[in-house]
Amino acid sequence: MTTTSNETSTGAATLDPITIEVMTSRIREVAATMEHALYHSGYSPVLRESKDGTAGLTDANGRVVMISGGLQYHSIGYELAVRSVFARYPRETLRPGDSFIVNDPYKGGNPHAPDMVAITPAFVGQRLVGFGVSVAHKADIGGLVPGSSGAAAREVFHDGLQLPPVRYQTAEGISETVEAIIANNSRIPDVVLGDLRGQVGCTRLGAQRIAALCEEYGVDAVVSVMDEILARTARRIRAEIAAIPDGVAEAEGFLDHDGANKDLPVRLHAKVTKAGERLTIDFSGCGPQTAGPMNVGGSTARAGALLALVAATDPTIPVNSGLADAIEFIQPEGTVVSPRHPATVNLYAPTLFLLYGCVLAALGKLNPARAVAPAGLGIGAMAIGYRTSRAGKAAVQYELLISALGGTSDHDGAQMIQPMNHMTPGTPVEVLESEYPVRVRQYGINIDSAGPGRFRGGFSYVREYEFLTDAILTSRTANHKYSAWGLQGGGSAKRARALLDPGTPREVALDPLFTRSVSAGEVLRLEQGGGGGYGNPFDRDPDAVVSDVRDGYVSLQAAADAYGVIIDPITLTVDRSATAQLRHAPAVGGPR
Repeated sequence: MTTTSNETSTGAATLDPITIEVMTSRIREVAATMEHALYHSGYSPVLRESKDGTAGLTDANGRVVMISGGLQYHSIGYELAVRSVFARYPRETLRPGDSFIVNDPYKGGNPHAPDMVAITPAFVGQRLVGFGVSVAHKADIGGLVPGSSGAAAREVFHDGLQLPPVRYQTAEGISETVEAIIANNSRIPDVVLGDLRGQVGCTRLGAQRIAALCEEYGVDAVVSVMDEILARTARRIRAEIAAIPDGVAEAEGFLDHDGANKDLPVRLHAKVTKAGERLTIDFSGCGPQTAGPMNVGGSTARAGALLALVAATDPTIPVNSGLADAIEFIQPEGTVVSPRHPATVNLYAPTLFLLYGCVLAALGKLNPARAVAPAGLGIGAMAIGYRTSRAGKAAVQYELLISALGGTSDHDGAQMIQPMNHMTPGTPVEVLESEYPVRVRQYGINIDSAGPGRFRGGFSYVREYEFLTDAILTSRTANHKYSAWGLQGGGSAKRARALLDPGTPREVALDPLFTRSVSAGEVLRLEQGGGGGYGNPFDRDPDAVVSDVRDGYVSLQAAADAYGVIIDPITLTVDRSATAQLRHAPAVGGPR
């Protein structure tokens, strides 16, 4: 093993700033290489196209050092997954060549059971220096319905296979026994095992690369740089918190229902208290854990809140375990954001995204210059099970639903993008139609879906699917009744909705959360909600409103009603006189 000339006689590395930056970049490169391998070895569209997974590195104690991929809220789960391995396999029993997997969300910290975690220890000689870790979605692990996450789930056992930490691979090879158990519990075993082998492979690649970095620079040097990466994040987030005025602020939002009690909305509430360099985030006001699948695990909820803090301060701060250094969470057990086992957590996404929006809105009250209106709600996922795909085998079309971002104090919200997971795209139409017996009849902007404002929210989409064969459809969305709200006088966004056979005598409005059989020829229409607006819509530049009308984002009627801008329907130009008169008229129904 080589060592740097800057190591002391005790082995502690004292490195110059340039070497630290070079090694930090090398560690970042390792995580990015792991992510690339994860996506490019994926069998399922949800992994290779929608990038529903992350990869990264922890230190020898499981603290998250570097994470790569769009779903950054996986980060805290890395730490819990490593701890779960230690709980079942004592540290001294780990060996070079080992890889472990876990998907029990109460043990591994993964958001829900379809998100499997792979963990590979990195050794230099006999010294454990860290772990390569990855969380990635699996399209089907059994359970009540194709896609595993069923609307009728009432406990975690309904969600499919639950693996505790198990040794999946050793230096001698992959465990055929473990793979046989997984295959026997999946409707599409080839796809699931293909994704899993690639995922475990990316963690083994990460472990090898970090060990090689230790061989190049010295173990103590690499360990010291890992510590410094976390310390830098902690220092930066404390400095950002210190710049926020001291105070207390609260925000809340509601989901339509939990799928079991359809007359009872699910309440999300965040209270933030800022004092000096410390921030307390209190979730005591959230509703009780739900009988249906709308719960979100405690670690996932904390990760979402930390991402909201990063978004409200400095988005360039790296996401790692250093973020929690100056944060205290109050999170009583038995709530929808900290459920007790065996509560199901399979539809955690709408709950998590709304919680993220509540934390962001509360922080915005303390620091209006960095306020962000809530992102579009109604998101989640859709799973369609086919007996026969275009390849002649059973298939599960698992698709992430996309919305849009809210407006801010200085720009419009981005459209057709995931809240929090900005690098998690929807599945391309070409991929859907080439792999599954489905035809996408429409995919475009949902007009007037954004909340109006001086800076409007982002617009979401309309998508129509025509089923070419009989199938089993599970839709896991939310917020057909409640929408993203505006800030500082901004307007609320359009609500999401789902229709079966729209525009025909057979048209049916569908519940946000359902499983049903569909027949060949039937059509599903999804209309996703947009982001909330920021500021008085009547303060928006009329030329910006005209631009939105010309682009097909805003209707002529909404331009007049929501923004007070009168536009000639033939020339699509602003009638300046009529606009000024309307905007300065006594308020009746529109904002002033």
